[in-house]
Amino acid sequence: MSSEIAFFINETSGSGKATIEADAASLALPGLRINSNLPKSALELSKNCTTLDPKTTKAAVVFGGDGTQTYALRGLLESGIPLYPFPSGTANDLANEQGITGCLDQLQELVQSDSVEEVRVLDVNGIPFSTVAGIGIGSSLCSEYNRLRNKFKIFKKASQKVNCEIYSVLAAKQILTRWGRGHRVRIKGDDFDQTLTVSVVMVCNQSTLAGNLKVAPDQTKDSDTFTVLIHPEVCGLSTLKGLAEMKMGKINDSFISFKTKTLQITHLDGESLEVFGDGEILTQGKTLNFTHYPRKLKIFKANT
Repeated sequence: MSSEIAFFINETSGSGKATIEADAASLALPGLRINSNLPKSALELSKNCTTLDPKTTKAAVVFGGDGTQTYALRGLLESGIPLYPFPSGTANDLANEQGITGCLDQLQELVQSDSVEEVRVLDVNGIPFSTVAGIGIGSSLCSEYNRLRNKFKIFKKASQKVNCEIYSVLAAKQILTRWGRGHRVRIKGDDFDQTLTVSVVMVCNQSTLAGNLKVAPDQTKDSDTFTVLIHPEVCGLSTLKGLAEMKMGKINDSFISFKTKTLQITHLDGESLEVFGDGEILTQGKTLNFTHYPRKLKIFKANT
């Protein structure tokens, strides 16, 4: 019977918070052998998760934010080991969706009870993601956030203290920077096919983005379809208003929303579109194809 727990620790996550949390978590799992890993890169994390042996490994406890989790799940989709997404980042959307709080009593209870479910994962041009992806403001926000976080230690510490509010500030800045501009694209779903100029497109596999932005209130990971949310206007006052209302739990009439099993986005001016997802830039291309990943992710879930 599997009795080993694999810890994967992003030492830079949360300004070192992940390392401290991992030390405490190891004490909460008595009787189980802990195999701690400190991957030096995201690609090493994915590779190590791929090679885990399901005969000996009970769970992969991954300490980090959504960016860390997305590289871990790429490997875990292959090895079939259940993921425990220990929330050590800024927004921790995947952990929040599963009811994972970072409480050590909860960690012990869930791992010992094998409280695991299988959930659908999406992919864009073959790259899997678990939460929300898209183009437009979200991509430029993600790029700037990661640039500032990597360049300035003080920004990393500040983002932990103000939590998800940092995303709101950066989103407003990106809208002002791109004021009057948008992407001219063709968006094609199962029952949707339009040419639009857009400032925001989100592809949602869960209800919430950046901790508190309600992008798809009725979306769940066990659904046969995913939610597409489009702001069919250039960046401007309407974009600011729409995102502000979304944060308060309302999707206003300036957005187009529909459900689909497949989605294709093509830039009609031949530009390469950058795709954000799970707190990272996933890929870029002139044509983007979104669909369900062929394998499901095993993941721990709290009974909330």
